[in-house]
Amino acid sequence: MTAIPESLRDLLAAISEALEVPAPALDRDAEAAYRWHVEDRIMLVQSAIKDVRAGEATLGLDWEANYLRDRVAERPARYRTRDQAIAEREGGRS
Repeated sequence: MTAIPESLRDLLAAISEALEVPAPALDRDAEAAYRWHVEDRIMLVQSAIKDVRAGEATLGLDWEANYLRDRVAERPARYRTRDQAIAEREGGRS
């Protein structure tokens, strides 16, 4: 088995983290915002992958991973999530 460089593992982890988005609550506004959020995350991931594939990741894979994480952190989910909706519903049962 071929060893995978740690910097590549880290970039793959950053990509995986970027694509982990919370499910939306079951309402039209949350679902629309979720779709926009997912598309934004995909754009960020594609940008990182394109840089690496084109040989334009001149600062290295670690930098690409950190840059991706930083951009993701700047763009948190701004919609009501399914977990929030469940918690609100369960909180109202008391």
